[in-house]
Amino acid sequence: MANKPIKIKRNTSISGKKRQRMAVVKKVAGIVLAIAGLAALGFFGAPAVMELIDNINNPKPPEMTPVVTPAPEPTPVPEATNDPSDVQVEDIPVKTAVYSAVTANDVRDQAAMTATAQRLAAMGVTDVVVTFKDADGRIYFETATEIGKQAKGPVMIDVRQLVDIFSQHNIDVTAQVYAFMDKITPAIDRTTAVKYQGTDMNWLDSSVELGGKPWANPANQTVQNYIYDLVKELGDMGVKDFIISGVQLPTGYSLEYRDFGVTNDQLQAQLQGFINTIQSRVAAKGGDAYLAYDLDVLISGDMSRYIINPLRYGASHVVLVGKNAQFENGAADAVIEKYSEDEAVEVLCLWNTEQSLAEHDGVNGYFVK
Repeated sequence: MANKPIKIKRNTSISGKKRQRMAVVKKVAGIVLAIAGLAALGFFGAPAVMELIDNINNPKPPEMTPVVTPAPEPTPVPEATNDPSDVQVEDIPVKTAVYSAVTANDVRDQAAMTATAQRLAAMGVTDVVVTFKDADGRIYFETATEIGKQAKGPVMIDVRQLVDIFSQHNIDVTAQVYAFMDKITPAIDRTTAVKYQGTDMNWLDSSVELGGKPWANPANQTVQNYIYDLVKELGDMGVKDFIISGVQLPTGYSLEYRDFGVTNDQLQAQLQGFINTIQSRVAAKGGDAYLAYDLDVLISGDMSRYIINPLRYGASHVVLVGKNAQFENGAADAVIEKYSEDEAVEVLCLWNTEQSLAEHDGVNGYFVK
């Protein structure tokens, strides 16, 4: 990916910790303290009360009265209140992550990795985004997948070394992987391509004369498994967090002739299943998978590339990708305000591909150049 600015927001880290946890912990702490106070009163007060009643009903001769050493005063239990300042909650920092996208050339070898890590660390960057499968389908790391071996890009990144060097500078690595926006995979394995309706011919997004290309079929199991395998390989090499881009239908000309081999309802179910599988598999390894969607879709209301509103596919971590004009004219603000409060979306991120963004209401962090 070109050295583009991105903006992401999250709490503590890209693992998606929520500020709401602080409120829950405080509330629970107050309840626990109140119960502790009642328990202490019952524990220490009950024996004294029973002894007093017994002495009144059964007076003892003076010479028989035992000498009792007073028990130490119990440690006072603070009275629980609704004031958050009355409850001390430790180790729940709220931190804005600062991301930077770099090109494969920026991390092409050990020297480049070290120089880039030092530069970004000096800027206060906490996370770096590296594209390992681009929008054309090129792969930028050594993969064992059969398709990936034939789709190598111009630079091969040593993923383990990358993770190690950046971790030494307290920077985490996030891998960007394009899914179905892929023009190379169908050329390698034509069974993975979207077809022209009712034929075995590969559908093209434009005419051959204008350089039209085929697209990977999101309903094709080989394509889905290929993405799963790439994510697993990167995870095994130390990458925890991912931005999954291009989870969509092909765009271009003659859209009415696209044939996915399934009905629209089945295709919609395939997209939802893919998203759920990616997020659950990444989460099982302690990371987060962010689904990247186009902000202009939510602004315009044209959902053709996703069939339905992409935020309804069940992604809990979302990146909305936009451009300068959408932020300058305020079109993005209404969308961000609406979906930042959407209970279905746990973390809402923002990526301006044309410039770096300062803090923005409704999102939790940002990317810098």
